Amino acid sequence: MKRVSILADRNGKIVSVSQFGDVGDKISGIVRAGIKAEEGQTMHEIELPKDLENASLLEIHEGFTIQVSHGTAHLKKA
Repeated sequence: MKRVSILADRNGKIVSVSQFGDVGDKISGIVRAGIKAEEGQTMHEIELPKDLENASLLEIHEGFTIQVSHGTAHLKKA
């Protein structure tokens, strides 16, 4: 399964989405530098469902929000 890292605000709006290898075989600047969540933001590691495995990071960023249920984050169509 394809995994993505998502930074979201307290309302579930996606601020940033990335994945290992998003710049080919090089380490992206964000992954190298790390991401520090601001107050009210949370970082989530999510395994994409099969129907989204081929979605671009931009499609995920613009088309979904994060919903946390029972301590687990899920993508929700915006």
